[in-house]
Amino acid sequence: MKKMGEKTLRPVIKVVEEKCINCHRCIMACPVKMCNNGSGDIIDHHPELCIGCGECISVCTHGARIGIDDFELFMDDLKKGEDIIAIVAPAIAASFEEDYLRINGFLKSLGVKAVFDVSFGAELTIKSYIDYMKSTNPDLAIAQPCPTLVSFIEMYRPELIPHLVPADSPMLHTMKMIKRFYPQYKNHRIAAISPCYSKRREFDAVGVGDYNVTFRSVRRHLDESGKSVRDYPAVEYDNPPAERAVAFSSPGGLMRTLQRYDSDAANYTRKIEGPHEVYRYLAYLDDSLKQGKAPVYKLIDCLNCSMGCNGGPGTMNHNKHFDDVEYFVERRRREMRKKYQPTTLLQKLFSRSKLEKTLGTYWEAGLYRRSYTDRSKVFKEKVRFPNNAELESIFKTMHKENPADRLNCGACGYRSCEQMAVAVINGLYKSENCRHYQDIEQERRANERTAHMITQVHERTLEEMHKNRDGIEALSSQINETADYVSRSSQAITRMVENIRSITKNLDHNAETVLKLNASSTDGKERLYKIGEIIDRVAEQSDALIETCKVIGDIANETSILGMNAAIEAAHAGDSTGKGFAVVAGEIRKLADNSGKQAVKITDNLRGIKALIDTSKESSLYAQEQFNRMAALIDTVKNEELSIQDSMSTHDAGGSQVLEALNEINVLIGKIKDTSSALLASGEAVIQDISSLKNM
Repeated sequence: MKKMGEKTLRPVIKVVEEKCINCHRCIMACPVKMCNNGSGDIIDHHPELCIGCGECISVCTHGARIGIDDFELFMDDLKKGEDIIAIVAPAIAASFEEDYLRINGFLKSLGVKAVFDVSFGAELTIKSYIDYMKSTNPDLAIAQPCPTLVSFIEMYRPELIPHLVPADSPMLHTMKMIKRFYPQYKNHRIAAISPCYSKRREFDAVGVGDYNVTFRSVRRHLDESGKSVRDYPAVEYDNPPAERAVAFSSPGGLMRTLQRYDSDAANYTRKIEGPHEVYRYLAYLDDSLKQGKAPVYKLIDCLNCSMGCNGGPGTMNHNKHFDDVEYFVERRRREMRKKYQPTTLLQKLFSRSKLEKTLGTYWEAGLYRRSYTDRSKVFKEKVRFPNNAELESIFKTMHKENPADRLNCGACGYRSCEQMAVAVINGLYKSENCRHYQDIEQERRANERTAHMITQVHERTLEEMHKNRDGIEALSSQINETADYVSRSSQAITRMVENIRSITKNLDHNAETVLKLNASSTDGKERLYKIGEIIDRVAEQSDALIETCKVIGDIANETSILGMNAAIEAAHAGDSTGKGFAVVAGEIRKLADNSGKQAVKITDNLRGIKALIDTSKESSLYAQEQFNRMAALIDTVKNEELSIQDSMSTHDAGGSQVLEALNEINVLIGKIKDTSSALLASGEAVIQDISSLKNM
């Protein structure tokens, strides 16, 4: 157990490093900022500068911030058989609703000896407040039930310590009441079942209280063990019942309880809660006091959490609606007031005195007084506030040289650029996390990358442009060569086309000659046919002449025989008649002999002529066959000539088209030459521009 007023504060919030993504939401939610350390890769925190408000827990969606309580130690000591009693905060009804009394059954099932209601301690707290107000009549009294606000004042606004009501909180009232008026539990350890992690520090500061067990840990234990709170019986508290102080955990609960004694309490009480309001109020309260503008209200009923203790960081109510959270607390308040509600005139006369008598039994002057510790030394030692020159120097390193650069955007989590600069100077933050710094650095890096890229592009482009220039020059040379080649080709094709046209003319002339030859061949063939026919007729007539010569031969033979006979007859006729007849007969025989001989000669000649005619006929037939072949060849030559003529006509037409295309190519090449020259000139200009770009 720590000694009362011990300077070192135990941590009540833990950073789970492996879950932290360095998003700065914890810094943004933190009311005091400087307890966080964002100089590394995670947002760490300093326990002795942390007020334990738990705002960072509620905003961290990654589970990197968790609260620390004594649940595990509490359970271990119960298992060891330690004598432990418990006190339960009135906010229990907001977390466990109509089953809040079953928590008492759960605690006693664990071995807890007795369970006390802190609501009764709250009733005692109001009595302590009234005693203080009457005895000292302070100009300003700041309520202190919230240990987080007490830590804030002790650490960061110690000038307000004299205005803190020097009385214990409801929990400490309950603990001291037990120690003083319940001797059977004097040596028992006390576990506070609470909605708040920072209560542990309050116990350390006063030296009373052994365990701070949050509602959240109780719920988690039940869930992990597969139990429900309804598995346990509802058990009443072991101390007298409270009245309206059962709603002490709700915003304004202190004021409403005070109204039982002073109906005018609302007129001199300022009710303020929630981190967005209460810390700003307390931070500037001393300035208002010095200016004589405060206090407007004599009593400050203040709480850290916007839903009061009902929505503390140790509860499960952060995302619930206000009415859902307070419904069962208010229902319990009405029920408890009915217990003290008088029904008869006599009860009306003595009901208040009965409650006062009960409270008086457990209240003792001086028992519940407490003091506070100025803990600002730690903050002053660890956080140094720079002068204007130092601020301007750090702003310069953060690229905030002009006032317009100090955006106060809050993206870093701090309320202003100046506050962030203070954190940077104290090593609690790094410039690299600043949005403006990142933008400038990104722009600078982008400019450097751009400049580097421009240099690379310049060098690469210049190199490529030189290559392109060489290529363009080579291309231009090739284009010129191509133009010359095309020109020569054009001339050659022109000559070829002219030759084709000349050949075509010759072919046309040859075609005419072939046609004439074909006609002559046809005419010759026809004449041969006619000669053949004449030869045939001559052959026929020769055959007839041979027959005639044969007949003449036969006649000559017969005439010779006749002459012989005539000679014989002449011999028989005598000399006178016979001689003349013999002469005639002799002449006839000579004529016959001559005719026979001539007939033989004619026949032989005719046979020779016939042989010649037959030979002529064969030659005529062969010549006719040759004429037929020649005619066929002439037809073939004529057809081939026509085919060649058609092909040459096609080549002639194609040659003309080629000439036209070549003319167009010549024109196009001329344009390409002009473009190439222009491109070469443009490339030279680009090279000059790129060379000058490097010097910009």
